[in-house]
Amino acid sequence: MKKVKIISMIFIMLLMISISIVSHAAIDQTVYFDIKYDGEIKVNEEKTTVTTLAGKETPQHTNVRIKVDIEGPSTPKLLAIDSTGKEYDIAQIGYWGPSQGFPIQGNFYNETMVRATYSVAGTYKITLSLIDVQNDDDILAQREFTFEVKGEEPAVTNEVVNETAQELPKTGTSLIEYAIYAVILLVIVYAIYQIRERRK
Repeated sequence: MKKVKIISMIFIMLLMISISIVSHAAIDQTVYFDIKYDGEIKVNEEKTTVTTLAGKETPQHTNVRIKVDIEGPSTPKLLAIDSTGKEYDIAQIGYWGPSQGFPIQGNFYNETMVRATYSVAGTYKITLSLIDVQNDDDILAQREFTFEVKGEEPAVTNEVVNETAQELPKTGTSLIEYAIYAVILLVIVYAIYQIRERRK
């Protein structure tokens, strides 16, 4: 009898876990995140991104907010402005949305402009999780984004190197050398002429 009770309890627990997994899978399919931006992300350059939270036929949740987890060589600045005009650094807070959460239901599409600045180049992974504040921060939807932050390009210098011009070695025969050769030749010819004259 005890074995039957134990088996029944295990079966009920497994059934509850299965129902929970199925319900979460259904929620995951109705809510999604996206982050869009143009061009490359470069170190120490502010990049404007658009973070989207959208849903289709989503079950009602009265108190949700977005949890932000960051992995990388440093903590970037992720600045966003709420509906009251107040600016927050999401990376420092770790969440986006009021502490008590906000409601979602049915079909919705929300965009948030986030200005991101990375002080160190490298690979960053940002995980966005939609959590249910009223239900022990239960994760309703989640997505990971990987960003490659490019380093600073080396500065290009246009320095002109002043080098002393070296005289190129001379090639061929100069006019002075020709004149010297001509004089020597005339001397030889004159000497031969004198020798012949004396022999006569």
